Amino acid sequence: MAFEDVLQWAGDTGCFQVLAVSLGVLIGVMSSSYEFLENFTAGIPEHRCSVHLLDNPNPEANVTLNLTVEALLRASIPMDPNGKPEQCRRFRQIQWQLLDPNASAGNNAELETEPCLDGWTYDQSVFTSTIVSEWDLVCNYQSFKYLAHSITLMGYLLGITVSGFTSDRYGRKPLLVFSCLACGVLSICCGFVPTFSIYCTLKFLSSAFVSVIQTNLIIIVLEVTAANWKPVVVASQLLSGNVGHIFLGGLAYAFRDWRRLQWVFGSPFLIFFLFSCCCFTESIRWLLVTGKTQQAAKELKKIAYINGKKDVVQNLTTEALISKMGEVTVPRNHFQMKQIIVNPIIFRIILCGFILWFSSVFSSYGHILDIQSLGQDIFTSQLLMGTVNFFSSLSVFFMIRHVNRKPSLFLFVFLFGSSHIVAIFVPKEMHILRLVVFLMGRATISILMGIFTAFFLELSPTIFRSTMLSIFTVAMRLGGTVSALVLMTKQYFIHLPGILYGVLPLATSVCILFLPETFNLPLADTIKDIENRFRSKTTREKQRRELLRTTEC
Repeated sequence: MAFEDVLQWAGDTGCFQVLAVSLGVLIGVMSSSYEFLENFTAGIPEHRCSVHLLDNPNPEANVTLNLTVEALLRASIPMDPNGKPEQCRRFRQIQWQLLDPNASAGNNAELETEPCLDGWTYDQSVFTSTIVSEWDLVCNYQSFKYLAHSITLMGYLLGITVSGFTSDRYGRKPLLVFSCLACGVLSICCGFVPTFSIYCTLKFLSSAFVSVIQTNLIIIVLEVTAANWKPVVVASQLLSGNVGHIFLGGLAYAFRDWRRLQWVFGSPFLIFFLFSCCCFTESIRWLLVTGKTQQAAKELKKIAYINGKKDVVQNLTTEALISKMGEVTVPRNHFQMKQIIVNPIIFRIILCGFILWFSSVFSSYGHILDIQSLGQDIFTSQLLMGTVNFFSSLSVFFMIRHVNRKPSLFLFVFLFGSSHIVAIFVPKEMHILRLVVFLMGRATISILMGIFTAFFLELSPTIFRSTMLSIFTVAMRLGGTVSALVLMTKQYFIHLPGILYGVLPLATSVCILFLPETFNLPLADTIKDIENRFRSKTTREKQRRELLRTTEC
């Protein structure tokens, strides 16, 4: 608990903490909304085969001058069972006989059809332009839309893989600042690309840097604030993601062109780059645990100055800091990656955490990536999803402060998995009921993610926290990538994705039994702290009492 004492000395509740949490929320809003931007930039508008009589009319063809658009469509494109033009086929020749009101509809199946050889015509009432209409990613090429989703999610995997080890070795702040700059530049450039392949390349890179931002953001905010700020930090980061969903729906409604929407979402990251240079300090915990006490003293002086403690600024020296921290300060060469694999307790945490995060996000992305299946206005659905997530996330603050981790995890995993199973039995025609079940699932997964975040941060020592969180985030991104690919199986068995989304989190919840309870425990700094929590219930109770003593008002 020496770290809590040192932070109290420099000011653990002041302007600096408010500034850090606020900036973290703003960055979280943009990074979370950017993650689901392709719901709109890759939206599928209504479309049909292009027909010369309709899309490139010949003024000399007087025969068509007195015909309506509906009549020309009927003669040019076969109708589906719902009475709408087929999206992927057209008649090989214009069938003028179909304009006769006495013509039999039963002979339509015998008429020769062909693919859309001249391309497609898209309805622009919902989307002015998307990557689907830009590069004709429909019909036989519709799988490329999901391929773009998967490539984006693979970019997240790359960023997470690199950021964990790099952050634990070189620090949190440099990686966060550079990633904000890179993400802003790449996102803006993505709005200028001429081809689908270049688009996928830039989205791959930009999503990699977004994942670095998301991974490091909560860690750096959490490690520069005291333990009594933990519920606030976790809840605010979760709420920022939900506000991001609402924000995404509003901006996507205002900017219907995918290129403009891409520019709008890329620009704020350049502003965040400037603010993060000035407003964030390096993680105090990381500096102390890796033996950088001189730099830690410098950063603590900055915190004390912002919090108005001028006497601390004058008296805070490296020697005073070392005496306060005592045994917590260790040399830098104690950082050894092999301990993550060799140590059985750390390995157990990583294995169980990987399975739990994978299954939860796998099912969660099944909701989000297939939002158009609700059958209602996509903008309204996105707005409702963000609103429900926002209000459900308000309860996370209460859950983290007052409820044990493991029982609450079991409860919300069960509710979330059940929502997917129930949705299978709700007919598509019952739009309202499907939306209610969908929103109930979003509410439970929102709370579940908040508890998961607090739980595994408490199970990760400072010296490995970024690496372990990156491993868990790899599980999340891998789950999201597989989830996008599973959606492609709907064309073979429409209920298969829903069954997998519901059963997997229920089956993997058994992993929670193999982890210790961490309610009311401080963040661990060393592997020894984690080992004590597994082996000694008395140690956990002692740490809880010490935390309550240090953080009480």
